[in-house]
Amino acid sequence: MGYKAGLSLLVAFLLYGTVPAPQVGSDPYLLLLAVLREVLIGVSIGFMVRTIFAMVTASGEVIAMQSGLSFSRAVDPAMASQVTIVEQFLNIFTILIFFCIDGHHTVLRSISVTLREIPPGTAAAKAALFPYMIGMTGKLFSAALKICAPVIVTLFLVELALGLLCRMIPQVNVFVEGASMKILITMGMLAFSLNIIAPVISGLFKDMDGEIMHIIRCLG
Repeated sequence: MGYKAGLSLLVAFLLYGTVPAPQVGSDPYLLLLAVLREVLIGVSIGFMVRTIFAMVTASGEVIAMQSGLSFSRAVDPAMASQVTIVEQFLNIFTILIFFCIDGHHTVLRSISVTLREIPPGTAAAKAALFPYMIGMTGKLFSAALKICAPVIVTLFLVELALGLLCRMIPQVNVFVEGASMKILITMGMLAFSLNIIAPVISGLFKDMDGEIMHIIRCLG
């Protein structure tokens, strides 16, 4: 958490002086209100960016549950929680795409734009903000289905084939034999579908600039 606070202070220091300070006088309540307005801007933008990563994590969780890899979990120090191997892989893959297409530049540029479009202490949530956030979240999780669809459909066909095999040859222990087969097929299908997953994730990050600007207009 220390590096997050340090990065926040560094960004605030670099942007300090680019806009005039709000005239709140000596009233502590007005100062608290101005701080809460700025927190609203940060929470709205951060929610949108974080939802993209949460969408990829949800895709990895679904794939892990269907393939049997959900039994193996590791501690994610960033989120202070246990995640599956597939979640970790997709999360790292998403972070690499985020930095490769300069997504961090987009976030920093958006923070600078908010200071010009919404002077400090003047943010106010419009009625269109919350329906827009809900619709945007639904769109992001529909993209999550595109990410996990190739693996999920393949695993469904594998389950169907194993079910037919169990009916044809009851002596075969389908549960034991199928578990290792499903893991192997999942790894292979996940590797082959990366050229489908990467454009979906990069497209979300490329649209992030316009989404953030829409959020800024809903707060201005």
